[in-house]
Amino acid sequence: MTSSLVLAIDQGGQSSRVAVYTVRGEQLHCFSAPCSTSHRRVGELEYIEQDPAIILSGIKNCIEKIHTVLGDNTKHIIAAGFAGQGSSLLCWDNKTGAPLSPVLSWQDVRGDDFLKSILLTHDEARRLSGLRVSPHYGASKIRWCLDNNSQVQAALKNNTLSIGPIVSYIFWHLTGENFVDPGHAQRTLLWNLTTNNWDDSLLTLFKIPRTILPKCKWHNSRFGYFHLGNHQIPFIASARDQGASLFSRGLPDKNACYINIGTGAFIQRVANHFDAPDGLLVSPLWLPENSSSDIVEFASPICYAEELTDDFNSNYLVKPQQQSWYAWEATANGAASAITFMQQQTGLRITPEDINTALQLEPAHDCYFLNAVGGLGAPYWRTGLISIFSENLNSHEKILAWLESIIFQISVSVNLMNQLGTAQKIYISGGFSNSDILCQKIADLTQTSVHRNSNADATLQGIACMAAAIPGSWNTHIQEDIFTPFANPYLQKNFNRWEQAIGEWLV
Repeated sequence: MTSSLVLAIDQGGQSSRVAVYTVRGEQLHCFSAPCSTSHRRVGELEYIEQDPAIILSGIKNCIEKIHTVLGDNTKHIIAAGFAGQGSSLLCWDNKTGAPLSPVLSWQDVRGDDFLKSILLTHDEARRLSGLRVSPHYGASKIRWCLDNNSQVQAALKNNTLSIGPIVSYIFWHLTGENFVDPGHAQRTLLWNLTTNNWDDSLLTLFKIPRTILPKCKWHNSRFGYFHLGNHQIPFIASARDQGASLFSRGLPDKNACYINIGTGAFIQRVANHFDAPDGLLVSPLWLPENSSSDIVEFASPICYAEELTDDFNSNYLVKPQQQSWYAWEATANGAASAITFMQQQTGLRITPEDINTALQLEPAHDCYFLNAVGGLGAPYWRTGLISIFSENLNSHEKILAWLESIIFQISVSVNLMNQLGTAQKIYISGGFSNSDILCQKIADLTQTSVHRNSNADATLQGIACMAAAIPGSWNTHIQEDIFTPFANPYLQKNFNRWEQAIGEWLV
């Protein structure tokens, strides 16, 4: 083997995955390790957590398996990248590396009470960070740990406390460095969108010392080195998982919307300015070192690394794509995260067969669901609501109403993003996209072709592409199913009735 390789890590809610790719996008080997997410009730709150020791050992074991299977060819790995859960974080001792808290999942909202006690409006938060005020983001979780965890409090007094996203904890253990990329940093709600650094006013508001946080870097910075045998490998790419997934095919398509429907539905579209419509978020996708601070129009891709040699010190860090990339972003929370609720409401296990049966129904009466499971997402952003079904629905009609509530929220967000110009296509992924009928309904309602592939490795491929300097030769040979839009008056009628009900609900 003579071609250069890159190593990619994808750390998620159920597993950590490590793979090795050629610099042209071919996956050679992939290993995974489980790291489940636990849910436990504490008073009126649900604590949603992961075990950091299991995550760390799983990643290390997968890396060692890569080393074993490659053998002497490990020397061809020229770079590594990490993609992870943006809003999940933990506390650790920066002298010993011992975790001082579990990983607090992005789904965990235990810091909500603190958010209600401070004066920070959604507009102020979005102007500074690109986000809205939400307990899903890290700042209120950090504050909760500082106020309620005695080990964290002791470490703070002893100047040995570090708090940050999982990526920073992994970097600390693999490289000895404590860094964070823009995508993960933003999801703390403490990062400034225009300076790519911690925002002093937000740190003051949340009473969080800058010294306990990782140092902010660029997406393509040198995040440190780790060793496989006698071979030293630099981490030179790091990104939030949803952002990394957009690079699985190479540079993202500015004329497309990207939708991933799993626990929630995540909708993204590449943008060239911060002025997103009200109700959408702005997220950094690729902020490279040495890039202009100005946001530029997306012209032809420049500065590709077409060929990389085994000598990492050749011009490698001069070659990556130097243009800054951002995304307008939206979420619909109650997708797979609502399954337990829906099982209780319907008395069914809710199998794929139940889903397809439900999606084929066309009730003559009102059939809608006001979906507040996990909070009502974009563009409404409301918490504390109680989910409501229209009256007299049977079990499969409730499933239909639930699934269409997700489709309808996606459609609203896609339409808002069309202010960038009408989307030419939608790329869709995630477990719910396995339903042909659901994909067709999204195509019909948005009047946009929906492109689906069975690629379960989009995040891995995306962060590998970033680590390979986003080469123009990146090619993943993905097979697609394409759903062409048709007129669907019945679906449009249901959407109009749902929008009316939403408006009445939110008054």
